[in-house]
Amino acid sequence: MEYEWVTTLGFFFGLLMLMMLSGMPVAIGFITLNIVGLYIYLGPGALALLATSSFTSIGQFALIPIPLFILMGELLMRTGLASKTVEAVDHWIGRIPGRLSLSSVGGGTLFGALSGASMASVAMLGSTLVPEMTRRGYKPAMSVSSILAGGGLAVLIPPSALGVLLGALAKVSIAQLLVAGILPGVVLAAMYFIYFAVRAKIQPELAPPYEAVSTSLAQKLYILLTVAPLLSLIVVVTGFIFLGIATPSESAAMGVVATIILAACYGRLTWDAVAKSLMSAMTTTAMMLLVIVGSTGFSQLLAATGATSGLVTSVANLGLGQVMTVIVMQLIVLVLGCFIDTISIMLVAIPVFMPIVQALGIHEIWFCILILVQLELAGITPPFGVLLFVMKGVQQHLKISEIYKAAIPIVAIQIALVALLMIFPEIVTTLPDLVKN
Repeated sequence: MEYEWVTTLGFFFGLLMLMMLSGMPVAIGFITLNIVGLYIYLGPGALALLATSSFTSIGQFALIPIPLFILMGELLMRTGLASKTVEAVDHWIGRIPGRLSLSSVGGGTLFGALSGASMASVAMLGSTLVPEMTRRGYKPAMSVSSILAGGGLAVLIPPSALGVLLGALAKVSIAQLLVAGILPGVVLAAMYFIYFAVRAKIQPELAPPYEAVSTSLAQKLYILLTVAPLLSLIVVVTGFIFLGIATPSESAAMGVVATIILAACYGRLTWDAVAKSLMSAMTTTAMMLLVIVGSTGFSQLLAATGATSGLVTSVANLGLGQVMTVIVMQLIVLVLGCFIDTISIMLVAIPVFMPIVQALGIHEIWFCILILVQLELAGITPPFGVLLFVMKGVQQHLKISEIYKAAIPIVAIQIALVALLMIFPEIVTTLPDLVKN
């Protein structure tokens, strides 16, 4: 039948939703779905194909940056080096209205450029800055909102572990994808700065002004000098990728070594910090590798049953054009982000979206950056954004309704960024084209 693929796709997604509602781990649910689907549609012999593809999908040199970027983030947070950068940013901001909110955005931008771990960034910023903001009379509309803004930037600004995972699933150049996130990340940070500064000026009751400790230019330069070695990590990781000196895998490895050396030089390196960082990195990496296995199997299942080709043909026949198709796909991700986590969204959407993107000739790197922004949105979109719960975890006294309300303007700003990137795709494509050439 012409539309038999609709029934097949509906069956798979229905079964998938049941598994998620049952509380089964996402990666395990996808692998189970792959086994059941292949057995039903292609017979027991197809399970050997799943085993082979599972090994092939994770046995890639391109995936090495994932555990290394995660380990960098853990080491920076657990050794206290991350909070040191936030303190330096705070001294340089001075007496601008809403300075603590701006410190949060600036610190999140730097931490994102150092590690790429959004949950670690929100946890670090939330535990170090929110108590001070509360003591200074900041309302959640400014304090929580700025933490979510600063922490979420780590998804977009390289090195991004989520970006590496997306690149692996979408089968695009990871180096180009990481570099493509630089300008959008900087633009988003600038939008946040403007928003918090203007709102603090218009509504000073949300961020009461206070007499900050005066810091002379000499002191600021000294503070900058003390964190300059730490900021060199940005050059080691992102700069080497951009200049073509090293691959993402090589840059990630150098970044971990540099982080360990810097932590030792600052006197912050302890066996406890290293052990906890390694354990956390291994746990997160294992989960991500299972995600890749599940996604690969799901892609094969959709292709083998004709669901992918049927969907691609139907979308192409709608004649929506590239722009409308991209908008529809982003709306789907935005809705999914209200209910499921970012990893699950990638597992569900990327195997379905990428064949459509390729069939319509849409710029793959540009599309992936738009999806990364939507995944960043998914982390802060009520009711189930994971960063909202991280925020609640580090600041138990806050009501979840306050956190939800604080997330609304951040969601609006990120949607504005998406519109900007669609109107001016050069913001995304300029740097990766330079790397490619």
